[in-house]
Amino acid sequence: MWHKLRLVLLGAVGVAYIGLGYLASSSNHPPVLAVLVGAIPVAAGLLVACWQSPFRYAATAACLAAFAAAAWRFDLLLSHAAWLYFFQHAGTMIALGTMFGSTLRSHEGALCSRVAAMAIAEPLDARYLRYTWQVTLAWTLYFVLSAALSVGLFFGASLEAWSLFAAVVTPVSVPLMFAAEFAVRQRALPGRPHFSIAQTIQSYRAYTQRRNCAE
Repeated sequence: MWHKLRLVLLGAVGVAYIGLGYLASSSNHPPVLAVLVGAIPVAAGLLVACWQSPFRYAATAACLAAFAAAAWRFDLLLSHAAWLYFFQHAGTMIALGTMFGSTLRSHEGALCSRVAAMAIAEPLDARYLRYTWQVTLAWTLYFVLSAALSVGLFFGASLEAWSLFAAVVTPVSVPLMFAAEFAVRQRALPGRPHFSIAQTIQSYRAYTQRRNCAE
């Protein structure tokens, strides 16, 4: 019962976030709440990145100073909310595309191969590693295409069209990509050990934590 209720609550939060994101990014006078919902994840990501940088204290202080300046001129942030969402969306797609693409040099080193190796206890054979390399390539192409569409729509189409793609299509297409890959994997690798979407996310988090500790 609690598990179903939690799924419903998570779904409601997801729908609310998508709706607020669309309102904030498609309007010249967005609601304050919608802008804050979009700004907080960006601010949190920047703060974490600064804290993990070699110049931890200086970078964090500069980041906090920038937040204070943004709060002081919050009216300016409200009037340019679309740009905030554009940099957040396009920047995230470019960063993820670069991260996935940079691991395509070998089947064993591909990001999805490393995640699969953490999720599955037994060693992965050449066929499985070739498949996970292809999955890494598919995600790389997805992020590159998403970044290109984001830039093209933002500068070449209406703000509403770009906002629909960035705030609605993207968050819906990501879980669809996960579900499609899971279905394809079961058909492409019958009789092999499989892992769920939740296990994929957990393994990816473990991989990123291990990589950060190694750095």
